[in-house]
Amino acid sequence: MMTPMLQLSQDELQRMLHTAAREGAQTALEASDAFVHLDNYTSNHSEISDMSKEENDDMSRNRIRHNLIIGHNPDGTPITRWINGYTMQELIENGAALLHPEAPQEAPEKPDVPTFRKYATSWLELYKTHTVRHTTYSEYASILQKHLIPAFGDLPVTEITTDRIQQLLNDKRDYASKTLHEIQMVLGMVLEGAVEDGLITRNPAKSKRLRNPSTKKNEREALTEEQVGNIISHLPDLKQKRDQRYLALLIYTGMRREEVLGLRWEDVDAEKGLLHVCRAITFKGNLPVIGETKTRNGKRTIPLHPDLLQWLTHEEDNVEYVMQDNVTSSTMKRTWERIKTEINVYGATPHCFRHTFTTVCRRSGMDEKTMQVIGGWSDIATMRNVYTHVQQTDLQRAGQLMGGMFQTGNLPSELPA
Repeated sequence: MMTPMLQLSQDELQRMLHTAAREGAQTALEASDAFVHLDNYTSNHSEISDMSKEENDDMSRNRIRHNLIIGHNPDGTPITRWINGYTMQELIENGAALLHPEAPQEAPEKPDVPTFRKYATSWLELYKTHTVRHTTYSEYASILQKHLIPAFGDLPVTEITTDRIQQLLNDKRDYASKTLHEIQMVLGMVLEGAVEDGLITRNPAKSKRLRNPSTKKNEREALTEEQVGNIISHLPDLKQKRDQRYLALLIYTGMRREEVLGLRWEDVDAEKGLLHVCRAITFKGNLPVIGETKTRNGKRTIPLHPDLLQWLTHEEDNVEYVMQDNVTSSTMKRTWERIKTEINVYGATPHCFRHTFTTVCRRSGMDEKTMQVIGGWSDIATMRNVYTHVQQTDLQRAGQLMGGMFQTGNLPSELPA
């Protein structure tokens, strides 16, 4: 015997569904004239004893079946589907699901994936134009134009992988380690934006697998004490007072070039022997840009070396800056070329004197915290790892000390077990 069926029309089921939505399933059941409880329906069937075990189980659990009309064929014949339920409410829910199936959820549209060139250019202009110093902006732009866009410019940002990044670094292994680090750093900043925008799930430029393959060391050699002494002795040989002042400030303060250029006469306190570093002048193209110091620690007060005072004579009236008012990038390039022509600076750049100053402070016994404050370093680790140099004289002294080691007379008569 087949499982009993409940004869409900499509209209009746629809009416019940709407009633259930408004007033609850029980009210819908009570309102239905077609409702027949399965116990009453099956009691009139003598064949119940002949049912299979499965059918008996169905009956005992009061399963209700209904052949629901869900539509019509072109010839007018109905299209039906069986629905089942152990309660009328379940039957209604199953019928509703059949009559009104949930529309399949469309996959969210994937955003258009920009090329690296487009995305990186937008990142630079939108997030870096007004938030970093002009020199920093120029460095980022240079790395993008010289290294990253030629390598990845036409690729969608989703196709930049860790392997491709490592290959780029390998191809540029003849560059200094610092340059490769900066390439990876800038790429990492750009792709971090892509992660936040949902274009990629992780940042391949921050993979721990990446290695810096540079074969060129970052040599930032400090001058020796003898070389610095010779330069100081020849300061009077420089023909222009401004050139003497510039080189003396680099030697005796360890200031960054842009900090020297930003120094005003009001920042020089000769009576108290102090120098106030308050600003920096960088360049956008050839034009000066007056701004903040490179780091937050860059704003500082440093002691004036007694020998520096003789070079800080304010001889011109109505001049605001110690070096030059309205200084330009080309002016400073010519200044350094002139200095190198008139005296021997041993191939040094202006920044070499900052390295030298820090190294001299270290060798004189100055504590690292004081060195950090005077130099305006962002942290001691940067100062220690990048700018403190072992000079040839240090190696010679180490050699002399090692020469006295392991001699027979210096060894103990018995070695510990």
